[in-house]
Amino acid sequence: MLLAVLWISVADAQQQLESVLVPHRATYDMKLSVARPNSGIVDVSGRMVIENVDSCDAWEVKQRIKLKFLRNDSEEFSTDSSFTSYETKDGLGLRFSVRNIQDDEVEEELRGHADLTATGGKGRATFTLPEARSFELPAGTLFPTTHLALIIQHARDGDQSASYGVFDGARLDGAFQVNAVIGRSPRTTGAPAVRGDVGLLRNQPSWGVRLAFFATGDQGTNPEYELALDLLGNGVARSMLLDYGDFAVDARLVQLQALPRPKC
Repeated sequence: MLLAVLWISVADAQQQLESVLVPHRATYDMKLSVARPNSGIVDVSGRMVIENVDSCDAWEVKQRIKLKFLRNDSEEFSTDSSFTSYETKDGLGLRFSVRNIQDDEVEEELRGHADLTATGGKGRATFTLPEARSFELPAGTLFPTTHLALIIQHARDGDQSASYGVFDGARLDGAFQVNAVIGRSPRTTGAPAVRGDVGLLRNQPSWGVRLAFFATGDQGTNPEYELALDLLGNGVARSMLLDYGDFAVDARLVQLQALPRPKC
């Protein structure tokens, strides 16, 4: 019975996503928030651009993060990470592409697709890069945009926590277990002015959401990384904190553009 209730809520979340999630392009300025002892990092700066595109039968997400790092030995290096996903609106199909570059050299490239047999059912992920690889996804696995929809639904319902297995193609060894803690939205006083379609920020409920990402089967003390969001009800994040353990990077929204909905 509990499983049935859960997957009814997934279907509801997907319906909500269709009507509530706004297609948009968001640009964030990024800077070092904290560097922990022995990280060797003294400064980080850069920019992140995220696009959520409505493609009629799917949501296409494009994310690019370009960062410059300064070490405590004065050495500098840069990273350029891009991620693209194409997730069907029924939550059953995902295509993904990942490229990570450091100092103009490609360090990692992932590409593939994943499919679920049914809502709440098992699935299979298949990589074509960096090598041919395929493995099963356990029942209950979600893809990232469906997961976002569920987090927004939990927030609207007043829930304070939620936990799901999520596969996005950004790692070769399976899905993450993502634990979410949902609270009040943080204050935004002192935040930089946002340019563009600021109407997307108005009259929206908002929540402070912290996501902890664990390797599947590993619920140890420390997650692999954490993501804190000032999340609006239409899927726009006013700010983020990306915590990689040794250091954390703050991302502040500086430009927002509404993207058109297609005539399907």
